[in-house]
Amino acid sequence: MALRATISAVASNPHVGAGPALIKSLDSLEHAHNYRRWILELAEKAICGRVLEVGAGSGTFTADVAPTAEVVAVEPDQVFLPLLYAVAEHAGNVRVIAGTLDDVDVDERFDGALMINVLEHIEDDAAAVRQVYELLRPGAHLFVWVPAFQLLMSDFDRSIGHHRRYRLQPLRTLLADTGFEVLDARYVNMPGWFSWLLVARCLRHHPTGGALVNAFDRRIVPLVRAVERHVRMPFGQSVMIVARRPDEPQ
Repeated sequence: MALRATISAVASNPHVGAGPALIKSLDSLEHAHNYRRWILELAEKAICGRVLEVGAGSGTFTADVAPTAEVVAVEPDQVFLPLLYAVAEHAGNVRVIAGTLDDVDVDERFDGALMINVLEHIEDDAAAVRQVYELLRPGAHLFVWVPAFQLLMSDFDRSIGHHRRYRLQPLRTLLADTGFEVLDARYVNMPGWFSWLLVARCLRHHPTGGALVNAFDRRIVPLVRAVERHVRMPFGQSVMIVARRPDEPQ
């Protein structure tokens, strides 16, 4: 309840810049239980041992990952840090770095890394991927989840600090050029593509309102998750990639 009250207070504060839109979006995601479980299921290979969570935000996924892994949660936005520290205090298996990847000790090594809805916020995304690569142990996995298709770029995207949306092949190439072995790369959530196009792009509405998210999460996500587990879609609302830092040559 204390964390929920903090979220509400920060989101309603008109003096915190771009934070309120992001906080409201992450708050709605906390209620999207099926959607979060779907993402975590796809990220399973990267959730083991010591996990680097880049752009942890308010700790929406941090709390889910902490029971099975030691999490180092990196977050630069001062708006989110009180929320993230509250999650870390409750979880007891989380260390918060208030900063960017530049603030992670270069000698640290991780067994997995998560970049869930964060790469689009970073102006130099290639540099960020290179930094994560260097922080991973050989054999460690990286999970990336980003918004798809520049066609869907909306005023809402810009309001929460998105520099871009992604196509599958260029993102796959970016990771491969960095040195990663790409194990799985696909578009996900095809129905979400249409809903984002209509709600965010055409109607210019907030696409993560509580009632809309709850209905989509309860009625649509379980079906889409089941279908897309077996069928690769030609497009979707997001791009998902699982990659691996190769083992060192013997």
